[in-house]
Amino acid sequence: MLRRGITQGKDILYFMEDDLRFQHSPFSFNSMEDAVDRILDAQEEKEKVLIFGDRDVDGVSATTVLYECLCGLGIDVQYRLPQGNDAYGLSTEAVDDFASLGGTLIITVDCGISNIAEIQHAQEVGIDVIVTDHHNPPETLPPSTIILDPKLPDSGYPFQDISGCAVVYKLVSALRFAKSEWYKQDVCLLDAREEDSLIRIECIKIRNMVPCAAKLSLLAGSGESITSTRLPSYLSGQAILVWDAGTVRSLLKQAFGSSAEFNLVDIREHCAKYFPSIANLPLGKIKTMSKIAKYGNHEPTEIGGFYNIFVTYTQTDFRKKFPGCAQAEER
Repeated sequence: MLRRGITQGKDILYFMEDDLRFQHSPFSFNSMEDAVDRILDAQEEKEKVLIFGDRDVDGVSATTVLYECLCGLGIDVQYRLPQGNDAYGLSTEAVDDFASLGGTLIITVDCGISNIAEIQHAQEVGIDVIVTDHHNPPETLPPSTIILDPKLPDSGYPFQDISGCAVVYKLVSALRFAKSEWYKQDVCLLDAREEDSLIRIECIKIRNMVPCAAKLSLLAGSGESITSTRLPSYLSGQAILVWDAGTVRSLLKQAFGSSAEFNLVDIREHCAKYFPSIANLPLGKIKTMSKIAKYGNHEPTEIGGFYNIFVTYTQTDFRKKFPGCAQAEER
């Protein structure tokens, strides 16, 4: 791995561990939530959906994976691949044929990023398009289109070189996660601890198990006004999750006085259902126990350990509640 330039712990992790929970989240794609919501709308409105793929192994595999998923959701779905002398990519003929059937959503797999004219035509006849692709994007992208392509500069996904089928797998994983109570929920993980006679407060915002804002870290002195800090604006509109609410609430009271009220949700007991061995441990102990921490390039932190626990808990809870989804994910 060193000869190949793989020297960062976060990259080495993916070669050394085979647990699915260490994969990059599908919601690392900035447009993933939009793609999931559009497909769920199609499910609810009983729309006709077309998967347009490619004839190579990657394209056929991607088409199959997505077709099985959408069928499982009860969606009226069909697929189409280029035949004979058909050119690569979405065609105007395919769009018109689908429009004649009353179709309203096309999802391209392993193609589509360069089909600007065809996608514009689809939009003109009342068909939305979701592009899932892994090829290099052109300078001009299809307008008003949901695009999942790791090679887009602003895709958000941390690894560019996944296959077209892998992009579809990420979409399917996200559709499964949409069944979770945590889908589209804005939450904030908060930790407080004593540090040099002050109170260290650390927070991280997450949505769909992905950090969605920079971590907030501050030191507060005894009796400091909370309004003089960034904490109120950072926590606004979030469910605030903590580990050991009693201790955290006491420390926050010590820092800001009794007039500052916090609506805290203690998830320690929920996690204890699956991980009883850590139920009574503080985050300072837990932070070094995670496998992810072993691959970090920096000293593990309490808030980082809390995040790892929370993600592992939600994944475990999801597998228990939706075993069929978990089995399909592992296939």
